[in-house]
Amino acid sequence: MTTITHTTGTLTPVVVDGWRAARPARTVVHEILGRTDPDVTFRPAGLRRGTLRLVFPAEADAAHAVQVLATPQRLTLTDPDRATLAMAFVVPSDGGDIECELDDATRNVWIVSCPFQEVTA
Repeated sequence: MTTITHTTGTLTPVVVDGWRAARPARTVVHEILGRTDPDVTFRPAGLRRGTLRLVFPAEADAAHAVQVLATPQRLTLTDPDRATLAMAFVVPSDGGDIECELDDATRNVWIVSCPFQEVTA
C-alpha cells in the first residue's frame, strides 16, 4: 500500500495509477574548435522529476489529496511493494498543475495527478 506522509498526516491512495520519472543528465560536453575530441565536465545526474497519478475511492479523499499536494511542504512517498518509488519530494511550481478528475472508465474513483521533484532527505 502506497503512503504519502505530509506535515499533518498521511494520504493513502487506493493505487498509484501512474508514475513517470526522469533524471536529468548533467554531464557537460564542450566542443572545441579544431579538435575532434571534446572536453567533458562530469557531473552527477539530477534527482528524479516527473508526474504522479494517484487513485482515490471518493471525491472527498481526492479533494483532500489536492489540498495536501497544494500546500508547500516536503512529502515522503513509501510503498513496500515498489521500493524504487520511495522518495522525499515536493510539488514544484514549474512542473505543471495539480489535477483532479473523475475516472472516465469506472465513474467511481477519482484520479489526482501532480508533478513531483525528488529532494534529499
